[in-house]
Amino acid sequence: MSEESAAPRPADLSELMRELAKKRGRPVLLINRDMDWDCVGEVRRITHELGAADGLTIVLNSPGGDIEAAYRMILALRYEIANIETLVTGWAKSAATFFCLGADSIHMGRYGELGPLDPQIPDPAGSAIPKSSLETFKSIEYLLDYSMESLDTIIQLLLSGSDMDIPHAIKQAPPLFAAISTPLYSHVDPHELGQSGRYLAASQEYAMRVMRRWAYADLPEEAREMIARRLVWDYPTHGFVIDLTEAQEIGLNAEKMDDESDMICRKIHSMSGNSVAVQRPDEPNLGA
Repeated sequence: MSEESAAPRPADLSELMRELAKKRGRPVLLINRDMDWDCVGEVRRITHELGAADGLTIVLNSPGGDIEAAYRMILALRYEIANIETLVTGWAKSAATFFCLGADSIHMGRYGELGPLDPQIPDPAGSAIPKSSLETFKSIEYLLDYSMESLDTIIQLLLSGSDMDIPHAIKQAPPLFAAISTPLYSHVDPHELGQSGRYLAASQEYAMRVMRRWAYADLPEEAREMIARRLVWDYPTHGFVIDLTEAQEIGLNAEKMDDESDMICRKIHSMSGNSVAVQRPDEPNLGA
């Protein structure tokens, strides 16, 4: 089969989106790309075309992006749309997980996954690959744990290998401990650490604002804080997989997607590329 004959035709994508729109009984918005400022512009344009609506289905497949861009997309959509559901059949990581907090419900397919709200920051070493704010903080946590274990080990060695009493051992341990810990902490950049902390705190605040305004408004403030803190601070890596079971345990409004919608969404992803598009149940494609 030639590349030309194998390439998806726009009509195929439009038909799949129309099929999904009929099944869900509402317009379908496809977001299959990074969440950046270009994506904000596309979502605002499409929201203006749709106008006020009772409901919207968002087929979301995104590695994440800029949480402030995602926040502006939520604001644009919630200004016009009464009820929003997100369909996650692939991944909706980082800022895309935050975007899901702005929806009334999250429907996750068999391979659907969310991820920690972990902002990416420019690498101070100059690499084009951004660094994880979360992993920067987790590195410091590891150093702190290692330091306390090392100090305790030194004290225990002094006690077991000499006639020192506990107060004397504690007094003699710090110089030995400093010889181990100082080279490690000398590589910590306070500016990078502070920047990571600010980005993570901003992610938590944005999450709290979105949950207070819409789908989680009826929860006690303590429950919202627990969800936000867990999503921002409690996972070990940027790529950590939050599947349906984990999402429900956190307290997110997540449920299993029906198999037919899951299959249609996966087909849509496979042929849509990096794009934003919208489809009403009974109208021609509004564009991408």
